[in-house]
Amino acid sequence: MYLAKYFIYSMKSFFKYIFFNFFLILVIYSCKKDESSVDSAPANDISTQYALENDSIIEFLQTHFYNYEDFENLPNNSSVELLIDTISGDNSDKITLYDQVSTLSINIEDDNSEMIPHNMYYIVNREGNGESPTVADSVFVAYKGLTLGNTTFDIRNNPTWLDNTSVVRGFKEFTALLKRGEISTNLNGTYSLTNYGVGFVIMPSALGYYQNSTTSISAYSPLIFQINLNTFNTTDHDYDGVNSIDEDLNGDHVFANDDTDEDNIPNYRDSDDDGDGVLTIDEYDANDDGIVDDTDGDGIPDYLDNDNE
Repeated sequence: MYLAKYFIYSMKSFFKYIFFNFFLILVIYSCKKDESSVDSAPANDISTQYALENDSIIEFLQTHFYNYEDFENLPNNSSVELLIDTISGDNSDKITLYDQVSTLSINIEDDNSEMIPHNMYYIVNREGNGESPTVADSVFVAYKGLTLGNTTFDIRNNPTWLDNTSVVRGFKEFTALLKRGEISTNLNGTYSLTNYGVGFVIMPSALGYYQNSTTSISAYSPLIFQINLNTFNTTDHDYDGVNSIDEDLNGDHVFANDDTDEDNIPNYRDSDDDGDGVLTIDEYDANDDGIVDDTDGDGIPDYLDNDNE
């Protein structure tokens, strides 16, 4: 057992560089990124950019509608594809998006370490019937991604597993507002999903790709995602006994900036969070009494304290 623990600890430094660079690539180009090329423009001031984009989103909400009538009396085992159109002509009597959306404010940190609130606008067509995932969990979703220009840049009609820590910010924040459905096994061994959460979100670019562009998404593009949340798995990415959501120590829903031992491996991916040579899983609750250990009583749990004598 000792040799196994020593091997894991000693290999950390070997994988540190490889992992961290892979982690950055995954976070920057996710959800779900399969574009052929990605370009990055110089970053604009976040506050100024948000003000411009929010104005354009509000105008969009006031002049467009979605096929809400198709979502009425939605069967519990299916969904309807989101369609958005302009209110004009034969559609002049439609209810605007503006009159139907709810708003959630998400703080984004700017270059001066100030938090700039960003509104994302959403509609839940069917809440779901189970629990909600966290922004750290793995979600089993079908989804459709649109620009405000009504261009579909990604679509998954069949559910796929996505890691919420690796998708764009607005996507994971919205999945946490939905609830999973019910899973039943059929006689032929297949399974059925019913009463799963269905809805869509409209977000400014800082909750999406911001200055990054692809072949179908321009830099600084507000985005729309329709999401069907079938189910999810609570995630412990590094298998250290601490759920990944609990490794977001500052509660900002950004997992890359929680790195207790400053070894360039975020806590949620680090099997030894405090870098003291003792694995987190062996320090978190060593006596298995259901209470997080704090040997020296300094208010810092042992697994985050490299001097707990």
